[in-house]
Formats: sequence, C-alpha cells, structure tokens
Amino acid sequence: MRAWVALLKKDFKLTRTVFFVGLVMNLLIVLLTLYMEMKADHTLLIFIPLAVAVVLHILYVPMIVFISLRTEANQLHLWLHNPGPASSLLISKILNGLLMLIISLVMLYVMSGLLIIPKFNLIEAYWTDAWTSGIIIFLHIIIISIIIGVWVLFLWALYQSLKFSIGRWSWLVVIGAVIIPYWIDVLLESTKLYSLVTKWGSMTYHFPTFSIQPIQTYAGEYLYTFMIIIGLFFLSAWIVDNKVEV
Repeated sequence: MRAWVALLKKDFKLTRTVFFVGLVMNLLIVLLTLYMEMKADHTLLIFIPLAVAVVLHILYVPMIVFISLRTEANQLHLWLHNPGPASSLLISKILNGLLMLIISLVMLYVMSGLLIIPKFNLIEAYWTDAWTSGIIIFLHIIIISIIIGVWVLFLWALYQSLKFSIGRWSWLVVIGAVIIPYWIDVLLESTKLYSLVTKWGSMTYHFPTFSIQPIQTYAGEYLYTFMIIIGLFFLSAWIVDNKVEV
C-alpha cells in the first residue's frame, strides 16, 4: 500500500502544475463573472462563464492522464520495471485525475454558490431544482471524464504496444480503435438487445423552475457505462503488462 501511495504522489507531482493553473483559471472565471455582473443588464447571462467552466471539466481526467502518460513515455523502461502490476500503475493516474477534478469542481461550485446566493431568489426561492440539477451535473461530469480518461489509457497502451512493430502505421490502428467502437456503439444502440440491457431502473427528474422537460435516466445505462470503464481499464492494463516493450 505504501508503494502505491508513493505512485500516487509521483503522479501528482507530474501534473500538479496543470492542477494549480486550473485552480487559478477558476478564480479568473469568477472574477470575470463579477465583472460581467457590473456591466451586464441581464442577471442570468453573467453565469455563462461559470457554466462553460463547469462543463469543460469533463476534459479534466483525460487531460491529467494524458500529461502523466506522456511524461512516462520518456522513461518507459523505468516505469515498466516497477514491481507492481500495470493495473496499479494505471489506477493511480485515473485516481489522481479524479481527485484533481473533484477538488477543482468543488472549488468552482462553492465560488459559484457565493455569487449566486444573493441573486437566486429571482429564479427559485428554495433552491430545490438548483441543488438537484447541480448534483446531477456534478456526477455526470465525473462519469464522462472518467470514461474519456480510460479511453486515453487504452489508446496510449495500444499505441505503445504497436509502435515498434508497425511504426507510424500504429497511428492508423489507434484512429481505427476510436472510429470502429463508436460505429459499433451507434449500431448497438438501435437494437432491442441494447434496450433490454440498459432501459431498466428508470429515474425521472423534474425541474419546474427551469421550464424544461423532465429528464429521464436509467440505472441500466449507468451499469453499462461502468462495465465499459472496467473492461477498457483492464484491457489497457493487460496490454501494458503483456504487449508493451522498451
């Protein structure tokens, strides 16, 4: 356990500059919102920078993972000779990105709340819809960011396993590994089998304050996504353990 914690600390050091720059950008976005509050006539428009910043956090885990892996690629022989399995090396990078994402997103949420509290009675008196929508957005940003981050792991592992055997053609394989699964997923979503696997455990969210249609999600879709994340992660770890050479 101590060795794995050391890995996590190392991954943090590899990416801490990006993390701290991100926190500073959060602060700058809040300052921009304050400036817009003084200049804009429409109250709701001032929150657009905050909303954009929150949504862009879906790129947080993949960005952190990519930067960490790119650094490791420069000293791959040292990284691969770590006594632990590839799964422990890779989960450290995902967890590092996830922790940074959560800290940054919580910071942005708190600062947004401090700005919104004085004005939100213009929209909703009791914050019911605001809290519910905020939590749903928070959780979905984390899920989307993780799955993109795991795809980054898989594509990096695939490229590293092929670069010495087929050289520059490995990029074509990597591109195909993005396009073909996407095409298969699109076809699969139109089948009855997909509906059978995913369309269960319905959850409906109503937001009368925002004048939008109810949002419906399914527990089956979350389980399906979780299975893809786990499958891609362990496939990436297997490739690194068995196919990547230095």
